[in-house]
Amino acid sequence: MVTSVLRLRVWRPCRWEREYLDVNKQRPAEVTFFQECIYSWEPFSNLSDSIIHIEPTETLGEILENFAPTHAPEKREVGKLKRVIKALDNIIKDKNSSDWVDSQRELRQLPEGESLNLREHPLLALRQHLQWVYDTFKSIPHVNVTFR
Repeated sequence: MVTSVLRLRVWRPCRWEREYLDVNKQRPAEVTFFQECIYSWEPFSNLSDSIIHIEPTETLGEILENFAPTHAPEKREVGKLKRVIKALDNIIKDKNSSDWVDSQRELRQLPEGESLNLREHPLLALRQHLQWVYDTFKSIPHVNVTFR
């Protein structure tokens, strides 16, 4: 079984029905400080499998660092995914940077006894999924994203 090195999570401020006391500050807790996960996704395959040259993907890694859980939620808002999608588009467009690879989980048996390995492009799959996340969550106030 392949485990992903990337985990995408979408967060929003908690929706509490009551006020809670912040015992450290001795006042009601700041509601927007606490976040709840509303969506989580891990790719089935390792993104590095489709990378041919590492240089273009270093920029992607730097951009994804902006979505680390240590950053404040307003610094990793869902609207900023457009920058990640653009970086992925640039990598995928360059035929020397990434390519399709044999799937590690999709092997089909043909009637003649031969097997067929379905191909995949993990970076393209990530790009498509991020576009879906952006389109789905962009209109929800205070939604933010983390990558691990």
